[in-house]
Amino acid sequence: MSTTSHDGAFKAVLGQSEHARGALQPVLPTAVVEALDWSTLMQQPGSFVDPDLRSLHADLLFSANWRGGAEALVYVLFEHQSTPDRWMSFRLLRYMVRIWERWHKDHHEATALPPIVPVVLYHGDERWSAAGAFDALLDVPEAVRPALTEYLVRFAYVLDNLSEIPDDRLRARSPTVALLALCFKHARRGAQLVMVLSESGDLMREVRRTPAGRQAFLVIWRYVSVVNAETEHHPALTAVLEREIGPEAKDIIMTVGQQLIQQGIQQGIQQGIQQGIQQGIQQGIQQGIQQGIQQGERGLLLRLLRTRFAQVNADIERRVAAATPEQIALWAERVLSAGTLAELLAD
Repeated sequence: MSTTSHDGAFKAVLGQSEHARGALQPVLPTAVVEALDWSTLMQQPGSFVDPDLRSLHADLLFSANWRGGAEALVYVLFEHQSTPDRWMSFRLLRYMVRIWERWHKDHHEATALPPIVPVVLYHGDERWSAAGAFDALLDVPEAVRPALTEYLVRFAYVLDNLSEIPDDRLRARSPTVALLALCFKHARRGAQLVMVLSESGDLMREVRRTPAGRQAFLVIWRYVSVVNAETEHHPALTAVLEREIGPEAKDIIMTVGQQLIQQGIQQGIQQGIQQGIQQGIQQGIQQGIQQGIQQGERGLLLRLLRTRFAQVNADIERRVAAATPEQIALWAERVLSAGTLAELLAD
């Protein structure tokens, strides 16, 4: 299963503020939900995932104002590894420091930093067993931990563990977020996904009632199609779509199919370009090595000629420079046996 299909669905759907609001409100503390002015929720630019982890993770950063007017930052990291990452708290700390550094650079006259609430969305097959607070990662003897507590970095993150939330509770979320969560949760279990979607006809129709929802539905169904493209469950999923959506299902299937074809073409072009670049680099290296060897052979031949024959002039040097590798090899063999320079350079 390609991680890019998860990333694409996550960013395309939850990157929209109205859908992000539906994903955050059910999991944040009630007091925080009530204190935030959700009408100001806005996605912030920039990624804070390490370059070598971008193939595995997608991140989204949102800002919102408190109802009193101050700015807050909510950082949302989507985690979709097949196994939990015990270093999640450490990664989050690194992301948070980068966010604060950028914020401080833009607000250098500020006297305080905005709070960041990290949220991890997880739907792996294994139970999430990573430490929920950063200080659990610190190797401190238990006997002295109480004395060090006030000096240690401590923060916890919100874990939205879709794998352990009952489907009926997921369906209680905003329609688009609920549908995305159900598909994420059951994506690896084709037969289960067919059954869940068969019971979610009202939810699918609700998602498609608004323009933003219709676009989100296309993204979600493309995700479902990609994950199950090569499985025996794909025809059953298509049948569910046609039964629950009606005549518009054919347009959805066709649109998603065209998008996947276009995506495949673009990926093919990109791969071709990358392969061409790599081949060009390799050929350039080989050509450079070969040219270097040939120049070295010409230089060595000229030194030998000057050692044996006094009459090596500019014309001879030009002739050696223009000679083929075969001619250079032949002349080098004659250096010791030829009696004259003309005899050595004879065709």
